[in-house]
Order: sequence, then C-alpha cells, then structure tokens
Amino acid sequence: MLWIKTHKKIVLVVIAILLILGFILRPKSPKPIATQTISQDTIVQSVSASGTVYSNSSVNLNFLAGGKLVYLGVKKGDKVQKGQVIATLDQRSAQVSLENALTDYDKQRNTFDTTQENNGNRKPQDALSEAMKNVLENNQYDLNKAINSVELQSLAKEQSVLTSPISGVVTKLDVTTAGVNVGPTTTFSISDTSNLVFRADVDEADIGKIQLDQNMSVTLDAFPDQAFTVSIDSIDYTSHQTSTGGTAFTVEGVISQNDDEYRIGMNGDVEIVVTKLENVPTIPLSSLIDDTHVYVQSGKTFEKKTIKLGIQSDTEAQIINGDR
Repeated sequence: MLWIKTHKKIVLVVIAILLILGFILRPKSPKPIATQTISQDTIVQSVSASGTVYSNSSVNLNFLAGGKLVYLGVKKGDKVQKGQVIATLDQRSAQVSLENALTDYDKQRNTFDTTQENNGNRKPQDALSEAMKNVLENNQYDLNKAINSVELQSLAKEQSVLTSPISGVVTKLDVTTAGVNVGPTTTFSISDTSNLVFRADVDEADIGKIQLDQNMSVTLDAFPDQAFTVSIDSIDYTSHQTSTGGTAFTVEGVISQNDDEYRIGMNGDVEIVVTKLENVPTIPLSSLIDDTHVYVQSGKTFEKKTIKLGIQSDTEAQIINGDR
C-alpha cells in the first residue's frame, strides 16, 4: 500500500492503459449478414457497343491524269448537285490533241474514200485478188485507227472535267485554290448527308444475339441527352479486328432523321435490347456464388443451394428454378 501511495501517478497510468486495452480488445458483436429477397421484376438483357455516323453514299473523285487546275467550283462544306462540275484542268493541250486527231481523221477519210473508189467500192471479202484484199483491209484499219484516236482525245478532254455523280456535301478537298498542279492522287470527296447510317462494332461473343430489324438506341457523344432509335438493317458476315485487338462484326441502321445536327464521323454508343421479360423471379448478381449456386437463409443459418438461371442484365439474373 505504501508503494502504491508513493507511486500513485504510475498506478493511474497503468490503470488507464488497461482500460483502453480492454475497450479495444473487447469482444465485438458480429456484423449482420446482408441478405436479398427474390422479387418479381422486369428484366432486360441488352448488348452495348460503340460506333460512328457514316454516309451510306460517299464518293472520292480523282483526275485520271495530272495537270494544272484552272477551275475549282466548290469549297469544303458546300452542297452540290448530281452532275455539277467540281473542278477543271487546263484543256488547251487536250483541245489541240483533239483537233489534230480530227485533222488526221479527215485526211484518212479522204484516203479511204479514194481507195474504195479505185477498187470499185468493194469490200475485202469481194476483192478480185489477194493484193486488192490487202489494200482494202489496210484501208479499213487506217480509218479505224483514225476514229479511235479521235475518241481517245475526246475522252481525254472529258476527263479533264470532274463532275459529281451524286448530290451531297463536299467533305474533303486536297486543294483549296485553282492555279496549282494536281495529280491522280488529288482527292475531292462528296457525301450524301441525307442518307446517314450508324455503324456499331458488336463483339463476336454477342453477335449471335443480334438480328435484323432489332432496334438500336443510339446516344451520340455530341448530344448525350438526345437518344434516338434506328432499326438494324445490315449485319456483316465477315469479322474485323478492332483498334483494341478484339474481333467484332459491324451492324448498321439508317438514321431516319434528316437533320443537319447529325454529322459524319460523330461517335456514340448503342444499346440493343435482345430480350425483355416481365414479372419474372429475379435475384441480384451480387448474391450469386457462381452461375449455379446461392446461399439461402434457413433460420439463423445459411445453406448452399443450386439454382438455374435464365437471362441476365447488368445487375440481375432471372431464376428459372431452384430452392427459394
């Protein structure tokens, strides 16, 4: 007792430590196990994918031969009509070549007519001798050659004028002004913006669930609050590799809205509802041990039970049969 009185502070510290340790190490009540109740709900199974807006009718125009661009009638973003002239190359050399070919044709035509008259206007098969037959055949060959030359030079002149085969919007121009030399790789692109489609890449694991005429709910990144629906009218038969190395198939649906706010190249996401069941027993996926078992509460204990699952959404699974 004397020691305790003389070491009162030490005793108080020891008692405080023991009290703290006792509080920390005291037995704790077990946490209640969270349980879920099977409910009758509507469950929707869907496939998600990403895609892009495209034009279903686009063309890339190029000159077949190079030359000096003397006329450029459009700029990027302009609307054009089918048959409208887009650009023209310098036609002077083509015109001269065509005129020379026409002159050669006129000369050859005179030669042809004279030779025919000198040979009684006979055809090669009616020639009186082998020598006459050769003369008449060569006469015809030379005339055909002159005609072909005129047609080629006329075609070359026509090919110096670039016209649009469709109505649409100019989406790409490799040149912006006339007066420069262009080549066969210089591209002028036109897309029909009244014929837009949304193409989405569906993973090969999900493509078996997709069918024609199913609806895709599309949400574009540019308009996250404006979802619209398109019907699937095309499913690729051939897969392709995605940018991440996966295997996917392209599905496509026509965008019925003819609205300038939807532009080629816009990206977005789609959700395709493949199955929808109403008033069926469901269980949260978080309650599953694996694809065939759950724990079922029986009084204060839990028993492992086998169940058979149907379709699944992102959060729930349909129960086909099993112990409840």
